[in-house]
Amino acid sequence: MRIKICGITTPEDARLAVEAGADAIGVNLVGGPRRVPVERADSILDALAPFVEPVVLAVLGDPLLDPALVEVLERRAVRWVQVYGAVTPANVARLAEAGYRPVVPVRVEGPDFAVRAAAWRGVPAVLLDTYEAGTVGGTGRTFPWEWVRAARQRGELTDWPPIILAGGLTPENVAEAIRHAEPYAVDVCSGVEARPGRKDFDKMRRFVQAARGAAGETYSPAPWHSP
Repeated sequence: MRIKICGITTPEDARLAVEAGADAIGVNLVGGPRRVPVERADSILDALAPFVEPVVLAVLGDPLLDPALVEVLERRAVRWVQVYGAVTPANVARLAEAGYRPVVPVRVEGPDFAVRAAAWRGVPAVLLDTYEAGTVGGTGRTFPWEWVRAARQRGELTDWPPIILAGGLTPENVAEAIRHAEPYAVDVCSGVEARPGRKDFDKMRRFVQAARGAAGETYSPAPWHSP
């Protein structure tokens, strides 16, 4: 089970997320209380331990990425970009052609979500998040995880890319979510916070422990102190 802790806003929280056992961290350049400027994103990415995957949340438009962001992505060897804004198959394909690995959020509005999102079967990964009118994600609310299980049983997820499960996950409910949805990875943000934009180490540790336990894996925290 891969675990991403998103909405990291400081180098300190990045180090704590890694120490709690996260496989990946997300840095938000899109909006909301967890949005950081490119310069701070650079310092956060610089604080990451070896082999921890950075994921940058960015607005996908034309041009695909602004020059300052491209410079940071290239210098920090970021390849996974979670895309928002003008997300079309053509734009996502252009991003992939540029050498990046797009993660496409799919907002789960109903049990037929897989049919609605069939256009994204060929992307490197999809992120299932809760639908809420007027938002692009990050609602802090769950959706019925049994919809994912039912879609898989109907064959609607055959040949889909890896599924990352998000939306209202917490240390208390992530094990149940994994048992229902059987995702490749889970993505948590507000569910492990002390306050909006700042993470709580104990919540992150308990989240990772619960997720790994649900997947039948041993929890092993990863102490890391940057030089």
